[in-house]
Amino acid sequence: MEELIPLVAIFFVIGVPVMSIAARFALRPLLKDLAEAMGRKSVTDGGELQKDVARLQAQVAEQGRQLEQLADAELFRRDLESRREAAARLSTPPSTSPH
Repeated sequence: MEELIPLVAIFFVIGVPVMSIAARFALRPLLKDLAEAMGRKSVTDGGELQKDVARLQAQVAEQGRQLEQLADAELFRRDLESRREAAARLSTPPSTSPH
């Protein structure tokens, strides 16, 4: 127990001031940025918002166009497969089986 008293004293004399200085340098920029962010008005410019909405609308329109192209390609593929199957049925002679 008596060995613990000098260790606690050393900790409070040296450790606490070092930790407080380190915390000050580490936390001060963080708190400063946080205070500035809270102090700033969070109202965004209407022009920026309109640009963002226009960009999103253009992206949605482009995705719709691509979806239509994919649907057309799928219909074309199905049509080709059905024609291939019909041609295969016509070219294959009917099998004659003895009764």
